[in-house]
Amino acid sequence: MPDELLSHADGAVHRLTINRPARRNALIPDLARAIALELDRIGEAGRADLVVLRGAGGHFCAGLDLHWFRGLGTTPGASTLQHGLADFQAAVLGVIRCPVPVLAVIEGTAAGFGLDLALACDLRLASASASFTSAFANVGLVPDGGSTFTLPRLVGTGRALRLLLAGETIDAGRAQAVGLVDQVVDAAALEAEVAALADRLTAGAASSVRAIKRLVRAQELGALEQALAAEGAAQLEALQGGEFRRRLEAFAARLAARAETP
Repeated sequence: MPDELLSHADGAVHRLTINRPARRNALIPDLARAIALELDRIGEAGRADLVVLRGAGGHFCAGLDLHWFRGLGTTPGASTLQHGLADFQAAVLGVIRCPVPVLAVIEGTAAGFGLDLALACDLRLASASASFTSAFANVGLVPDGGSTFTLPRLVGTGRALRLLLAGETIDAGRAQAVGLVDQVVDAAALEAEVAALADRLTAGAASSVRAIKRLVRAQELGALEQALAAEGAAQLEALQGGEFRRRLEAFAARLAARAETP
């Protein structure tokens, strides 16, 4: 278990926290795979009735760590990219396959794959500070965590296309209005609402809760797996394309300019 993923049992609730606050909890493949493995372990242990997934330091997850990606060099091999994609997608599938509900608690940024991960969760509780953006098109990429499947199911095809194509950032209130999140609370009330919601979700018979999640999500699992395969193929092409590389270097140049500004 890497230090970047905190995991502990709290009675019937198991808490998973992505712990890379300096990078707004942006993910690298090893960390995404660790999320998947830990969800599998929690399910196999059979002691939790709910998983609460969140990020440390006031942000949920900023998606792929672009600094890590630049460290792969100008021409990363197809095998490296394929393995990385598989690790990321394993986290999404781990959420769906987890036998107990997974509640995403979203503060600050949920962007790119971070948004995809939140969309895969069974429930989404957001702080009023939260913001949501797909961002893939802005950097010359495509979604690879299932949001071409999950987002239209939540908000409808038209709204989903607008969010995915335009790369808009929406606030928590708008996210709730369109159905992207279930509930929004003020930051000061967030922890109390997480606790109250956890109590409600774990009050039912554990066998019933597990059966209900299985019945609801089993209907979409096969279709989601197909969507992930299609997204992965398109993403591999995009990752090796010149447009992404140009936009990535422009992103790095902007960061460097900000660092040099007194």
